[in-house]
Amino acid sequence: MKKRSSSFTVIGLLFVGIGVTLVEDNKYLKYGFLLLGTAFLLYSIFSIIKRN
Repeated sequence: MKKRSSSFTVIGLLFVGIGVTLVEDNKYLKYGFLLLGTAFLLYSIFSIIKRN
């Protein structure tokens, strides 16, 4: 379970990083990446809290 949570954290950070670097390309694409990355990060945080 720990490996899955850490992979979700890495994927979330990757999506947030992509969303931050898309400055003026496409507003919907930028906020979509930011929203998806935030969702992955929140899922990994809640799974870590739930496990402990």
